[in-house]
Amino acid sequence: MHKLVSSSAVSRGALVIALLFPAIGHAQIASPPASPPADEGAAEETIIVTGSRITASGYTAPTPVTVVGEELINRDSKPTIGDTIRELPAVGASASPNNTSGAGNIVAGVTGLDTINLRNLGVTRTLVLFDGQRVVQSNVTGQVDIGTMPTALVQRIDVVTAGASAAWGSDAVSGVVNLVLNKKFDGIKASVEAADTYAFDRFSYRAQLAMGTGFADDRGRVIVAGNLFDAPSEVFANQRSWNKYRQLVNNPAFAVGNGQPRLIHADNVNLSGATTGGLIVGGCRLALTATGACPTGGATSPGSLLGQQFVGQNAQLAPFGATNVSGQVAANAETLQGSLNNLAIRYRTASLFGLLSYDFADWFKVSLQLNYGTTFSRNNSVPFIRIGAQAPQIRVDNPFLPTAVAQQMQAQGLTSIQVGTTNINNVNGGTLDYNYFASNAVGVPVATTDRTLKRGVLAVEGDIGGGWSYNAYYQRGEVTVFQTTESNVIIANYNKAIDAVRNPAGQIVCRVNADSSTTNDDAACRPLNILGTGVAQQDAIRYVNVVPGANFQRQELVQNVAAFSAQGALPFGLAAGDINMALGAEYRTEQGTITNDPGAAARIYSVANFPSFAGKYNVKEGFVEVDVPIIKDGIVDGLNLNAAARITDYSTSGSVTTWKFGLTSDVNDWLRVRGTVSRDIRAPNLNELFSTGLSTLSSAVSPGTNTTVSIFTFASGNAALTPEVARTYSAGIVLRPAFLSRFNFSLDYYSINLKEAIVSVGSNDVLNRCNAGETAFCSQLVFAGPIGSNGQPLLSQINTAPLNIASLKTSGLDYQADWTFPAFNGDIQLRMLGNYIFTLQQEQLGTTVNLAGNIGPDNPGGTGFPRARFTFSTTYNNEGLSLTAQTRFIGAAKLHATWTSVDVDDNTVPAIAYVDLRGSYQFNDAIQLFATVDNLLNKAPPNVAAGPTQGQTSYYFTATSGIIYDALGRQYRAGVRFKF
Repeated sequence: MHKLVSSSAVSRGALVIALLFPAIGHAQIASPPASPPADEGAAEETIIVTGSRITASGYTAPTPVTVVGEELINRDSKPTIGDTIRELPAVGASASPNNTSGAGNIVAGVTGLDTINLRNLGVTRTLVLFDGQRVVQSNVTGQVDIGTMPTALVQRIDVVTAGASAAWGSDAVSGVVNLVLNKKFDGIKASVEAADTYAFDRFSYRAQLAMGTGFADDRGRVIVAGNLFDAPSEVFANQRSWNKYRQLVNNPAFAVGNGQPRLIHADNVNLSGATTGGLIVGGCRLALTATGACPTGGATSPGSLLGQQFVGQNAQLAPFGATNVSGQVAANAETLQGSLNNLAIRYRTASLFGLLSYDFADWFKVSLQLNYGTTFSRNNSVPFIRIGAQAPQIRVDNPFLPTAVAQQMQAQGLTSIQVGTTNINNVNGGTLDYNYFASNAVGVPVATTDRTLKRGVLAVEGDIGGGWSYNAYYQRGEVTVFQTTESNVIIANYNKAIDAVRNPAGQIVCRVNADSSTTNDDAACRPLNILGTGVAQQDAIRYVNVVPGANFQRQELVQNVAAFSAQGALPFGLAAGDINMALGAEYRTEQGTITNDPGAAARIYSVANFPSFAGKYNVKEGFVEVDVPIIKDGIVDGLNLNAAARITDYSTSGSVTTWKFGLTSDVNDWLRVRGTVSRDIRAPNLNELFSTGLSTLSSAVSPGTNTTVSIFTFASGNAALTPEVARTYSAGIVLRPAFLSRFNFSLDYYSINLKEAIVSVGSNDVLNRCNAGETAFCSQLVFAGPIGSNGQPLLSQINTAPLNIASLKTSGLDYQADWTFPAFNGDIQLRMLGNYIFTLQQEQLGTTVNLAGNIGPDNPGGTGFPRARFTFSTTYNNEGLSLTAQTRFIGAAKLHATWTSVDVDDNTVPAIAYVDLRGSYQFNDAIQLFATVDNLLNKAPPNVAAGPTQGQTSYYFTATSGIIYDALGRQYRAGVRFKF
């Protein structure tokens, strides 16, 4: 039977786990057996159950805990340990480097993160622990990157699937993910493996090494470990044949009441108002303004030129040919810009781990732990698209205009034509990589993100007599994120470069260098041709794009933690047994600093105009937890009460209390019943609290007057935020029927109701809500303008800081069944693990939507998740041979929660099942060969279409959800493990 702890004997605590994790090491916490097997002379060892701070031998927490054992981690051999966790049905949609992480966006410090999202409540509401201790956040938004953690020594992963803030602190709203280390490792183990897709376009390799040895009669121990993973190739949307750019467009046959749907699916949906070579979308008959805009009253139709596009290197005119024009998108449009979407990004991670420990005495054991981790990732953003009102005006005297076009313009009295462009006219669909973008594209921004983790922990622990033990530690963690963006357009340079003219010498130059004014001259300006394909000049590209390395952001995050805890049995007890207690205190500081280049602060770029800011806060906490045996061998075999409370004081928002009550009852030797109720919190992160934000100019009607005023809209953090508060309920059963040997079944219901959720609100909503009398929004208005008709200063600014005004609810069922039985001279293990979501509800500003089973991007509040999900595996073990077949099932869903046949021709997203194979052979104690195949049948992901109301961003959706479904297709992995 698989052992989860290193010990010469299997303790009662270990048996609690082992009963429900037969060999595959992946199940819910179960009851200990009625009587553990005897092992003469063996020392009993406790096991820490992450669902609780109680570590008494044989104790089982009432909170459901899923455990991923080392054997399962090795068997699946996923690219990262985060990929293994994300296969658990209780884990929702979260991005990783292997599933479109950051695709289409350049977000500060987010690219390349490997994150976990329990219960689909958001990654910041899942607490990630490293061997029971907090980890410094990986960016200012509070996300924790599992990819920077050393994984070579992870012996199991505990996933608490219910609120656990009373035991572990803030952020444990949806649960806890705890990577548990083997700190007693002795010997040497190593592994090397390689992987690729069926298309041979996502090669990756991984190597791991761990070494441990004791000294001084085994009182001391030294452990070092390291791992490296590298996926040097990105995968783009056009590299998969299933990607038909299938989205939703307006149905031309629709009329109210005629039975036709308003929206229909169509292929090759993309921009309706821009192409690679430029699309003529309008004209102007007046002289352009100094900023290159058509004056009011000057816009006019360009006649027969309307809807013509420039193609080829000679800018020939050709009809666009798009159909079903639906606002900013249309069917049968150009799809090159959509093909730039990443299905997987360039990614590399490496980590080192060192542990030195020495037991001076039973009461004084000292250890020093040092971690170092680094990740490197690259991804591109959307191109620098100029569409609609932003489409540039090309004057009639621009020398890049074909002569025939200029003559037509003159004949119609046009001073300019308006041209929608994607600005990628030097990029072809057959050559897609980041370096190519940087040297050939006019603004396909490519972000390079380097993330470094440094962490040290000095710990002291020991037994202090009377069955009590203590643990104290100091931890310092530092994360540095350095992000640079290449091929990022400097907008002012672009506007000057596309406005070309011939000088008196007949040379093509920038107009600013040929007009009568010398104050606007720019000697560096080079004229840029955006009319046609393959025509953008390299010197103009270099002028328009930012100098490599000049557009950057640096995030520095520091976490300090000092903690003390003790646990043991109280000197008095009850007839049913000892009362166990754990208590402790913690002091923590969180600090973050963001520094950007001056250009970003001035917002001169097309993307990556991030604000600089700094902030810090401290947290003081104290907690207590007790486990009280109420009944033993009475009306039921056992009944235990677990209760915990924690007081947390934030320097920013004051004190808050979290608590938990749980009951566990061994009704008899085959039935266990458990339930919990808890109050949990998530504290606002550094970005939500301290971001200095961005200011934009707009207009609004000042409240109490009819005066329209120019105002600034200021998006920033909010230091007055308070923690989000959740009420969590769980109830379940564990069955171990005596008539079916080695069979276990568990079923748990959960419900999480989160109030005062933190969201940002748009300026119009802020103003309208204040006018409606909601005072929380009135505090976001600044009146510092001239005196208005009401005798008060007029509105001058609207703050759109985040507020505690939303709510989230989720409920559902988790279930697990395991059965191991002898067959064919070995063992067969059957396992099913599943989740069904009843509710995934969001409420904000009076709008409530249930996202359970509704996964399209048009849903208010974002995308949801399919209701049903399960995995079923069959494993055959015979001495050194292990073979596994696994099915991963994702249930059917809808695009939109309220759409009917009147709204769309097909609102369904079909169910899908993936088949995986795993195999390994243990040649001897030292060598094991292994191989896996994911998505054996190479199933294409279901279509998840976006509607035209998504506007120009809808073209960038890959027409599926890469964080729910497998977008890469069949993948192979093979390698060898060594252990000495």
